[in-house]
Amino acid sequence: MESKIVIFEANKEDGIFSIGKKFYPKGTLKKDREQKFYQARLKLGKKLGIDGNHIFKANQKGEYKPDVDHKDGAYILLNKSHMKKKDFYRKVLPADILILSEEYKNIAVANPSADCPVLICEDRKQGYTALSHCGGKYINRYLPRDTIKALIENGSKVEDIYVYIGSCIKKESYTYDRRPLWATNTLIWKGFIEKKKKTYYIDLVGAIKSQLEKMGITHIEESKIDVAKDSHYFSNHEAAKGMKEKSGQNLIGFYYK
Repeated sequence: MESKIVIFEANKEDGIFSIGKKFYPKGTLKKDREQKFYQARLKLGKKLGIDGNHIFKANQKGEYKPDVDHKDGAYILLNKSHMKKKDFYRKVLPADILILSEEYKNIAVANPSADCPVLICEDRKQGYTALSHCGGKYINRYLPRDTIKALIENGSKVEDIYVYIGSCIKKESYTYDRRPLWATNTLIWKGFIEKKKKTYYIDLVGAIKSQLEKMGITHIEESKIDVAKDSHYFSNHEAAKGMKEKSGQNLIGFYYK
């Protein structure tokens, strides 16, 4: 089946897709960071042929203080009631997963990322697409599996679901000097955290694929871009090593044609 969505990956060339103070020169006021981010979204929208105001993002648990209160794997099926603000990005959506129907053309769903994989799961028959941001701690609590479950709860069949795993940090680049504290689920990480001498290598994509395959998903496409190595992308892991040019956030998402 032919895809009905356009997938995009905005990177360093498109702007910094965050208002985080660590991504801007010291002393940059919050209002100025917000304006720069907003202008980046408008510019991106113009590039894509959509309105940069019409981009949704989930308020994922564990990313905000005070923490967003919702159950693990919670999802929102977007509809017109969510589209009343001028700037959809400002709509508070407490969920790990957002689902959009093909009924809504040129409306984007996206998530910032600077290492973590973003999953885009398209039911090409029913005309629904789900997006989730699957960093290590979310993989650890089965978010890839829950993303597929969310589509199934809305009538999808696994054979109709096509998954794209966005550009992210790859195993050879994602290293720790100890086992990550968030990797508490030994079943999930068996075979996907490898220790060589004193270095731990973390295979986020492998752990995601494992969950998807156990759900019966056979249509999986993976971006081959390693954001740690590609000069066009931001990477928190590399920025933490002192590479200032890697400090920022990319924006990965989709919209219906």
